[in-house]
Parts: sequence; C-alpha cells; structure tokens
Amino acid sequence: MSNRPASKPKSKRRSPKANWMRKADTAFSKFVRARDGRCLACGSTEFLQCAHIISRSYKAIRVDELNAVCLCRSCHLKFTHKPLEWVEWVEDNYPGRWAELKAKALAYEKVDWRFQSRYWVERLRQQEADV
Repeated sequence: MSNRPASKPKSKRRSPKANWMRKADTAFSKFVRARDGRCLACGSTEFLQCAHIISRSYKAIRVDELNAVCLCRSCHLKFTHKPLEWVEWVEDNYPGRWAELKAKALAYEKVDWRFQSRYWVERLRQQEADV
C-alpha cells in the first residue's frame, strides 16, 4: 500500500475557451448538416454528420464553411480510414479546395471562439428561420 496522499479528483470544468469552442462546433455541425441535408457522397439522409475536409485540429479552419461537408456515418467512417480516397473525392467534387484550405490551415490565425460561437449560433438561427 502506498503512503502517498490521495490526489484531488480532477475537475470536469472546461475552460471558458473550451466551452466557446464546443458551442461553436455544435452550432457549426448543425448548420452544415442542415445546409447540405444529405450525404454528399452517397445521397443518404440518415445518420448525417459534419465531416471536415481537413482535420478540425487545424483551428484556423475548424469552423470554415468551405472546410465541411455533410456525410452519412458510413461514408464518414470509410473516408476516415481511407484518407487518399478522401483527398481524391474532395478534388473531384471541389477542385482546388484542398490546396486553398491547406494554405489557410498552415497560415496560423488565432481564433476568437467566443465570436465564432455567437456567429454560428446566429447563422443556425437564421437558417432555421428560412426553412
């Protein structure tokens, strides 16, 4: 048995930045799924997801409209495991977009997640009002 003092339980509280980013992600995802309305690869309308063309780990383009398309769960999984086919699909359907997004992603830009959160919540609200 160890003589170490019990460590404090980790707090589950997110930082304010993480909360704003999560809110922006949620609204952005809903916006993309509503915008496209179907899987752009196979046409399915079931189990729709927001798929990022270039990984959302590149914060500068994480909530860029040009960096996301709607895919069904099956197509999203297929392309996640076959990245070369994904790049080919993107180039076939959106010529030049990969290079444009890559340049934006590599030209790091600080993101104001509070602004992005508010922006995407409002865009989603407008989109829903238009329907």
